Amino acid sequence: MDWQKIISDLVSLGMTQAEIGKHVQLSQPTISDLAAGRIQDLRWSAGERLRSLHKRRMRSAKVAA
Repeated sequence: MDWQKIISDLVSLGMTQAEIGKHVQLSQPTISDLAAGRIQDLRWSAGERLRSLHKRRMRSAKVAA
């Protein structure tokens, strides 16, 4: 999974790394490390939460556009 792209998309929609972390139950430094490519692998549950958040936000952005 391309965590960098997912986080970049969420940030471009106006979310901060801290907000993303809060929604997916990860720390802001972990989100920062994912965005920078320093972490490649996540536990399945954390990855699913991040993918789900991305899907919801992207869907909402398309509806608003």
